[in-house]
Amino acid sequence: MILVNGEREGRVSPLDRGLLLGDGLFETLRVRQGRPQLWPYHWARLTRGLEHLGFPQLRETEVLDEIARVATLPACMVRLTVSRGEGPRGYAPPAAPALTRIVSAGPALDDTAPTEREPLSLGWAAVPIGVNPALAGLKHTSRLEHVMARRSWQPGWDEAILHDALGRVVSATQGNLWLREGRTLLTPPVDQSGIAGTRRAWVLEHADRFGFEVIEAYPEPARIEGVDALYVSNARIGMTPAVLSEGDKRGSAWQDDPLYPMGIALHEAD
Repeated sequence: MILVNGEREGRVSPLDRGLLLGDGLFETLRVRQGRPQLWPYHWARLTRGLEHLGFPQLRETEVLDEIARVATLPACMVRLTVSRGEGPRGYAPPAAPALTRIVSAGPALDDTAPTEREPLSLGWAAVPIGVNPALAGLKHTSRLEHVMARRSWQPGWDEAILHDALGRVVSATQGNLWLREGRTLLTPPVDQSGIAGTRRAWVLEHADRFGFEVIEAYPEPARIEGVDALYVSNARIGMTPAVLSEGDKRGSAWQDDPLYPMGIALHEAD
Protein backbone atom coordinates (compact mmCIF):
# COMPACT_ATOMS: atom_id res chain seq x y z
CA MET A 1 0.00 0.00 0.00
CA ILE A 2 1.13 3.55 -0.76
CA LEU A 3 -0.40 6.62 0.83
CA VAL A 4 0.02 10.10 -0.62
CA ASN A 5 -1.12 12.75 1.83
CA GLY A 6 -3.11 10.05 3.58
CA GLU A 7 -4.91 8.86 0.44
CA ARG A 8 -4.49 5.30 -0.73
CA GLU A 9 -2.85 5.14 -4.16
CA GLY A 10 -2.83 8.94 -4.30
CA ARG A 11 -0.87 10.86 -6.91
CA VAL A 12 2.19 13.10 -6.75
CA SER A 13 2.05 16.25 -8.84
CA PRO A 14 4.56 16.48 -11.73
CA LEU A 15 5.34 19.95 -10.34
CA ASP A 16 6.35 18.56 -6.93
CA ARG A 17 9.71 19.99 -5.82
CA GLY A 18 10.74 16.65 -4.38
CA LEU A 19 10.52 15.18 -7.88
CA LEU A 20 12.01 18.16 -9.71
CA LEU A 21 14.70 19.29 -7.27
CA GLY A 22 15.14 16.63 -4.60
CA ASP A 23 13.67 19.16 -2.17
CA GLY A 24 12.65 16.78 0.57
CA LEU A 25 13.52 14.41 3.39
CA PHE A 26 12.87 10.73 4.04
CA GLU A 27 13.00 8.16 6.80
CA THR A 28 13.45 4.41 6.34
CA LEU A 29 11.82 2.58 9.25
CA ARG A 30 11.91 -1.02 10.38
CA VAL A 31 8.42 -1.85 11.65
CA ARG A 32 7.53 -4.92 13.71
CA GLN A 33 3.92 -5.74 14.57
CA GLY A 34 2.94 -2.22 13.56
CA ARG A 35 5.55 -0.56 15.83
CA PRO A 36 8.33 1.53 14.21
CA GLN A 37 11.63 0.53 15.79
CA LEU A 38 13.57 3.42 17.40
CA TRP A 39 10.75 5.80 16.49
CA PRO A 40 11.95 8.62 18.84
CA TYR A 41 15.27 8.70 16.96
CA HIS A 42 13.56 8.82 13.57
CA TRP A 43 11.09 11.47 14.67
CA ALA A 44 13.83 13.63 16.20
CA ARG A 45 15.92 13.48 13.01
CA LEU A 46 12.91 14.21 10.82
CA THR A 47 11.76 17.20 12.85
CA ARG A 48 15.33 18.60 12.89
CA GLY A 49 15.48 18.22 9.14
CA LEU A 50 12.10 19.87 8.58
CA GLU A 51 13.16 22.83 10.68
CA HIS A 52 16.54 23.09 8.96
CA LEU A 53 14.98 23.14 5.48
CA GLY A 54 12.21 25.55 6.49
CA PHE A 55 9.36 23.03 6.15
CA PRO A 56 6.26 23.21 8.34
CA GLN A 57 6.31 20.58 11.07
CA LEU A 58 4.19 17.45 10.71
CA ARG A 59 1.71 16.07 13.23
CA GLU A 60 3.30 13.02 14.83
CA THR A 61 -0.02 11.24 15.44
CA GLU A 62 -0.95 11.63 11.76
CA VAL A 63 2.39 10.21 10.61
CA LEU A 64 2.17 7.25 12.99
CA ASP A 65 -1.36 6.52 11.83
CA GLU A 66 -0.24 6.42 8.20
CA ILE A 67 2.71 4.16 9.05
CA ALA A 68 0.35 1.77 10.83
CA ARG A 69 -1.98 1.74 7.83
CA VAL A 70 0.73 0.61 5.39
CA ALA A 71 2.66 -1.70 7.76
CA THR A 72 0.40 -4.72 7.31
CA LEU A 73 3.14 -7.38 7.49
CA PRO A 74 4.50 -8.67 10.83
CA ALA A 75 7.92 -7.30 9.83
CA CYS A 76 8.40 -4.73 7.10
CA MET A 77 10.32 -1.67 6.00
CA VAL A 78 8.41 1.59 5.68
CA ARG A 79 9.61 4.64 3.82
CA LEU A 80 8.26 8.05 4.77
CA THR A 81 9.06 10.77 2.23
CA VAL A 82 8.24 14.44 2.79
CA SER A 83 8.71 17.01 0.02
CA ARG A 84 8.10 20.73 -0.05
CA GLY A 85 5.24 20.09 -2.47
CA GLU A 86 4.45 22.18 -5.53
CA GLY A 87 6.17 25.48 -6.15
CA PRO A 88 6.95 28.06 -8.80
CA ARG A 89 9.63 27.55 -11.41
CA GLY A 90 13.17 28.06 -10.21
CA TYR A 91 14.90 27.33 -6.92
CA ALA A 92 13.11 29.85 -4.72
CA PRO A 93 10.78 27.91 -2.38
CA PRO A 94 7.13 28.88 -1.95
CA ALA A 95 6.44 31.15 1.01
CA ALA A 96 3.78 28.81 2.40
CA PRO A 97 4.60 25.28 1.24
CA ALA A 98 1.94 22.56 1.20
CA LEU A 99 4.00 19.48 1.98
CA THR A 100 3.63 16.17 0.17
CA ARG A 101 3.75 13.04 2.35
CA ILE A 102 4.36 9.64 0.80
CA VAL A 103 4.26 6.54 3.02
CA SER A 104 4.94 3.11 1.54
CA ALA A 105 5.82 -0.34 2.87
CA GLY A 106 7.56 -3.46 1.63
CA PRO A 107 8.98 -6.72 2.99
CA ALA A 108 11.76 -6.45 5.56
CA LEU A 109 14.08 -8.34 3.16
CA ASP A 110 16.31 -9.36 6.04
CA ASP A 111 14.65 -9.86 9.42
CA THR A 112 17.16 -12.40 10.68
CA ALA A 113 18.63 -11.90 14.11
CA PRO A 114 22.32 -10.90 14.24
CA THR A 115 23.15 -14.45 15.35
CA GLU A 116 22.30 -15.72 11.87
CA ARG A 117 24.12 -13.11 9.77
CA GLU A 118 27.38 -13.50 7.92
CA PRO A 119 29.71 -10.49 7.74
CA LEU A 120 29.12 -8.12 4.86
CA SER A 121 31.79 -8.06 2.16
CA LEU A 122 33.07 -4.47 1.80
CA GLY A 123 34.73 -2.87 -1.20
CA TRP A 124 35.80 0.71 -1.88
CA ALA A 125 33.34 2.84 -3.85
CA ALA A 126 34.91 4.59 -6.83
CA VAL A 127 32.71 7.70 -6.66
CA PRO A 128 33.33 10.40 -4.00
CA ILE A 129 30.56 12.32 -2.28
CA GLY A 130 30.58 16.06 -1.76
CA VAL A 131 31.44 18.09 1.34
CA ASN A 132 28.47 20.25 2.30
CA PRO A 133 27.99 21.29 5.96
CA ALA A 134 24.61 22.84 5.05
CA LEU A 135 23.15 19.40 4.28
CA ALA A 136 25.44 17.09 6.24
CA GLY A 137 23.66 14.67 8.55
CA LEU A 138 20.26 15.19 6.92
CA LYS A 139 18.47 12.28 5.27
CA HIS A 140 17.50 14.43 2.31
CA THR A 141 16.15 13.08 -0.97
CA SER A 142 19.05 14.33 -3.14
CA ARG A 143 20.85 10.97 -3.31
CA LEU A 144 22.36 10.94 -6.79
CA GLU A 145 25.90 10.72 -5.36
CA HIS A 146 24.95 7.52 -3.58
CA VAL A 147 23.30 6.13 -6.70
CA MET A 148 26.56 6.66 -8.57
CA ALA A 149 28.56 5.14 -5.72
CA ARG A 150 26.25 2.10 -5.73
CA ARG A 151 26.84 1.69 -9.47
CA SER A 152 30.57 1.41 -8.78
CA TRP A 153 30.18 -1.73 -6.64
CA GLN A 154 31.88 -4.86 -7.92
CA PRO A 155 30.28 -8.33 -8.06
CA GLY A 156 30.28 -10.04 -4.68
CA TRP A 157 30.25 -6.85 -2.61
CA ASP A 158 27.49 -6.41 -0.03
CA GLU A 159 28.51 -2.81 0.71
CA ALA A 160 31.21 -0.28 -0.11
CA ILE A 161 33.16 2.34 1.81
CA LEU A 162 32.60 5.93 0.69
CA HIS A 163 35.11 8.76 0.73
CA ASP A 164 34.40 12.45 0.27
CA ALA A 165 35.87 14.89 -2.24
CA LEU A 166 38.77 15.52 0.18
CA GLY A 167 39.62 11.82 0.30
CA ARG A 168 38.31 11.22 3.83
CA VAL A 169 36.46 8.02 4.68
CA VAL A 170 32.92 9.07 5.63
CA SER A 171 30.54 6.09 5.64
CA ALA A 172 29.28 3.01 3.87
CA THR A 173 27.10 3.55 0.81
CA GLN A 174 23.89 2.68 2.65
CA GLY A 175 24.80 3.10 6.29
CA ASN A 176 27.24 4.35 8.88
CA LEU A 177 30.68 2.78 9.20
CA TRP A 178 32.29 1.63 12.45
CA LEU A 179 35.83 0.48 13.29
CA ARG A 180 36.60 -1.44 16.48
CA GLU A 181 39.99 -1.38 18.16
CA GLY A 182 39.72 -3.28 21.41
CA ARG A 183 36.91 -1.62 23.38
CA THR A 184 37.03 1.57 21.28
CA LEU A 185 34.65 2.27 18.41
CA LEU A 186 35.58 4.84 15.79
CA THR A 187 33.02 6.30 13.40
CA PRO A 188 33.39 9.22 10.96
CA PRO A 189 31.68 12.51 11.93
CA VAL A 190 28.57 13.63 10.04
CA ASP A 191 28.95 17.41 10.22
CA GLN A 192 30.39 17.84 6.70
CA SER A 193 28.94 14.89 4.80
CA GLY A 194 27.12 11.63 5.45
CA ILE A 195 23.90 10.85 7.30
CA ALA A 196 23.25 11.01 11.04
CA GLY A 197 21.86 7.49 11.22
CA THR A 198 19.31 6.48 13.84
CA ARG A 199 21.31 3.34 14.72
CA ARG A 200 24.41 5.50 14.92
CA ALA A 201 22.60 7.77 17.39
CA TRP A 202 21.53 4.75 19.47
CA VAL A 203 25.09 3.41 19.64
CA LEU A 204 26.49 6.81 20.60
CA GLU A 205 23.98 6.94 23.44
CA HIS A 206 24.33 3.35 24.68
CA ALA A 207 27.93 2.30 23.93
CA ASP A 208 29.24 3.03 27.41
CA ARG A 209 26.59 0.72 28.89
CA PHE A 210 28.31 -2.12 27.03
CA GLY A 211 31.82 -1.03 27.96
CA PHE A 212 32.78 0.77 24.74
CA GLU A 213 34.21 4.23 24.12
CA VAL A 214 33.16 5.96 20.90
CA ILE A 215 35.40 8.38 19.00
CA GLU A 216 34.14 10.43 16.06
CA ALA A 217 37.06 10.88 13.64
CA TYR A 218 38.03 10.25 10.03
CA PRO A 219 40.02 6.99 9.79
CA GLU A 220 42.90 6.61 7.38
CA PRO A 221 42.37 3.81 4.83
CA ALA A 222 45.40 1.97 6.18
CA ARG A 223 43.85 2.04 9.65
CA ILE A 224 40.70 0.38 8.32
CA GLU A 225 42.77 -2.51 7.03
CA GLY A 226 44.31 -3.12 10.45
CA VAL A 227 41.40 -2.78 12.89
CA ASP A 228 40.02 -5.61 15.00
CA ALA A 229 36.62 -5.47 13.30
CA LEU A 230 34.40 -3.44 10.98
CA TYR A 231 30.63 -2.90 11.11
CA VAL A 232 27.90 -1.21 9.10
CA SER A 233 24.70 0.10 10.69
CA ASN A 234 21.37 1.18 9.24
CA ALA A 235 17.66 0.69 9.87
CA ARG A 236 17.43 -2.46 7.76
CA ILE A 237 20.34 -4.46 9.17
CA GLY A 238 20.84 -2.91 12.61
CA MET A 239 24.58 -3.25 13.29
CA THR A 240 26.23 -5.98 11.23
CA PRO A 241 29.88 -7.10 11.05
CA ALA A 242 31.74 -6.46 7.82
CA VAL A 243 35.05 -7.50 6.26
CA LEU A 244 37.06 -6.08 3.39
CA SER A 245 36.43 -8.02 0.21
CA GLU A 246 40.16 -8.69 -0.11
CA GLY A 247 41.17 -11.26 2.48
CA ASP A 248 37.56 -12.16 3.33
CA LYS A 249 37.11 -13.61 6.84
CA ARG A 250 33.53 -14.85 6.63
CA GLY A 251 34.33 -17.79 8.89
CA SER A 252 34.74 -15.56 11.96
CA ALA A 253 31.94 -15.95 14.53
CA TRP A 254 29.81 -12.89 15.31
CA GLN A 255 28.87 -14.49 18.63
CA ASP A 256 32.52 -14.25 19.73
CA ASP A 257 32.75 -10.54 18.94
CA PRO A 258 32.85 -8.25 22.02
CA LEU A 259 30.28 -6.03 20.28
CA TYR A 260 27.80 -8.87 19.90
CA PRO A 261 25.71 -8.07 23.04
CA MET A 262 25.24 -4.50 21.85
CA GLY A 263 24.28 -5.71 18.38
CA ILE A 264 21.60 -7.95 19.90
CA ALA A 265 20.30 -5.12 22.10
CA LEU A 266 20.08 -2.81 19.09
CA HIS A 267 18.23 -5.45 17.08
CA GLU A 268 15.67 -5.81 19.85
CA ALA A 269 15.41 -2.14 20.84
CA ASP A 270 12.10 -0.32 20.64
